[in-house]
Amino acid sequence: MGVIKNLKVYGIDYGTSNCGIAILKQDVNIPLPKETIKSEKLLEFLVSLDLSHDDLIVFGLPISMSGRYSKQSFLSIDEAIRVKERIGCKIYFVDERLTTSSLYSEVRGEVSYKKVKRTKDQNSSVLILSNFIQSPENAIALVEKEVYNLKKDFSCYKDILIWDVPINNELENFSIFAKDPWIFWYYYKKGYESTTLISDLKDYYDLIITSKENREKIQLNINCKELMCL
Repeated sequence: MGVIKNLKVYGIDYGTSNCGIAILKQDVNIPLPKETIKSEKLLEFLVSLDLSHDDLIVFGLPISMSGRYSKQSFLSIDEAIRVKERIGCKIYFVDERLTTSSLYSEVRGEVSYKKVKRTKDQNSSVLILSNFIQSPENAIALVEKEVYNLKKDFSCYKDILIWDVPINNELENFSIFAKDPWIFWYYYKKGYESTTLISDLKDYYDLIITSKENREKIQLNINCKELMCL
């Protein structure tokens, strides 16, 4: 990911009502709580920070305990896309599962539950940013993908799997595996359900459509009659 020294780095716990914001204190490399703001004011607030294209914003990505994306995942990604389009800085996602429960565990017996709850958004953003600093290799960069319009007749296929690649074709009898946040967002916005779990998929498909980068992952996990790598 590269060096983040001398860059502005913020962590965001995005909610439907409020957003907790943390900032990385560069001299000691420690995330600190900054403030909590209304969600509708987030973009305005971030614009006021005068961020450069090299600065970083880390969003917590809501994921169910089973590992699936949800409507809240979509809303967080959608807001992150709005921020990136307006500001142009680098944006990453980190899995925010257990941030709240971890927070309560850390302060149990030291701070009252009500006080923790009042500052939950800020404290969760600190944990989100801390997770990013400690394990940046686990973060997922927000990157807009090329959307493919495939010139092929798919009517002869009974079961099609689209594996982590955005296509704009109208298909029947298909499933979608979307691990990449932008790709999940793309299909959710079009009204299509997807999964992040291989266990949700069938053992065999007539056709799997994916990218060249995912060829080996598919060959290890799913059987198919035909594999189309874009």
